[in-house]
Amino acid sequence: MPVLVDHEKTRDQIAELACRIVAHEGLHALTMRRLAAEAGTSRAIVSTYFRDMRDLVLATFHWVSARQVRRFEAAEVAGEGLEGCVAALLPLDDESLDDWRVTIAYLGYAVADTELADIERGRIDGAVGRFERILIAERGLSRPTAVVHREAQRIVSAVLGVAVDFSFDPKARAQPRLRRQMVDRVLGGSGR
Repeated sequence: MPVLVDHEKTRDQIAELACRIVAHEGLHALTMRRLAAEAGTSRAIVSTYFRDMRDLVLATFHWVSARQVRRFEAAEVAGEGLEGCVAALLPLDDESLDDWRVTIAYLGYAVADTELADIERGRIDGAVGRFERILIAERGLSRPTAVVHREAQRIVSAVLGVAVDFSFDPKARAQPRLRRQMVDRVLGGSGR
């Protein structure tokens, strides 16, 4: 009887492993050979799931992006409001810090690739849309306004800035007051 393999699950597992390598050692440390060794498999098996390094980097970034969106949506569903959704995206624990380190590495990779840059632009636009949805609900509006759109854009820009700043100072994770400081930095201009 043939062995059934869940190719999507295996691809995700390899992408998750790639995320850990990139988050802790940088994009330069990610090679097919290294990934195969970490996964305990052959380079040929890894190559079955990823055409080339670009495909691997893209899959890794998509995996991280999906995890960030899941955290945001979980905060939204839990009724945590704007502050909770902002906090869900910030690098406040080891997992989200790793996600931001991968994101930063990806941005450097995407800067010279218009297709990858378009993917990042879509990710930013998606975040703006999610924050618009939160702002509309919190303000009791029936539809987005130009003011809400600009505020959502400002929040996303602030999240990016704070996350990048913090990602280069991981010792700050140990400070209990940091969550409040980071959220306040992001929401400082939102009239709260």
